[in-house]
Amino acid sequence: MNKTKVICHMYTSIDGKIVTNLKGFPDCEVAGNIYDEITLNSSNAWGCGRTTFEYLSANNINLNEYEETTDLNDNFIQDERYCFAFDRKGKLFFTNPYNDYANKQSRIVSVLTTSVDKRFITYLKKHNIAYIFCGEKDLDFNLFLTKIKNYGIDTFMLCGGGEINAAFMKQDLIDEISLVICPGIQGGRKEITFVSIEDNKEFPKYFKPIEVNILEGNTVYLHYIKEVK
Repeated sequence: MNKTKVICHMYTSIDGKIVTNLKGFPDCEVAGNIYDEITLNSSNAWGCGRTTFEYLSANNINLNEYEETTDLNDNFIQDERYCFAFDRKGKLFFTNPYNDYANKQSRIVSVLTTSVDKRFITYLKKHNIAYIFCGEKDLDFNLFLTKIKNYGIDTFMLCGGGEINAAFMKQDLIDEISLVICPGIQGGRKEITFVSIEDNKEFPKYFKPIEVNILEGNTVYLHYIKEVK
């Protein structure tokens, strides 16, 4: 099957947590900028799970104002850069078709199942939000990678959070891991690691390091490829 390559690209603390509360320290700001630069320069497509994009979603949307549609064809809009939002149940009400991340625009593409409320699809169309269907009740990540390959995307940067990373990892769909590690420790037990899942039935997984660098701002960069057994 011809599929897009997946690089799980994450920004973590020394203690392996997804960085959430280390702002304000200059070196961590530098590390964050390095992370953003790698994200946007390594591919023209990146994406995250639903929770990551909740800050971009409008609230109090009344779907009764929208008619149902019977059109379940993809609405993939060609552009220079893409931001994929994995939104299985149709909960992200984007109002802007672009995500202005790191001073660069990426066209938002909602990744949906065909079980979403058909009025939600009408909402996306009205706001010119691109979308693709990948599965019926649960997201089919193999289908996702096949579809975006057919849309001309060769490499996809999977940028978290922990649950969506784990979902790809469980199915052995991650080809490389790219970690930007800032010189800070978050501590705590509630902060999650970049692969976070309750059911670890399909683990452990193994990867081989191919690059280790110390960069500006005391940032450590680690690059792994999948270990083929």
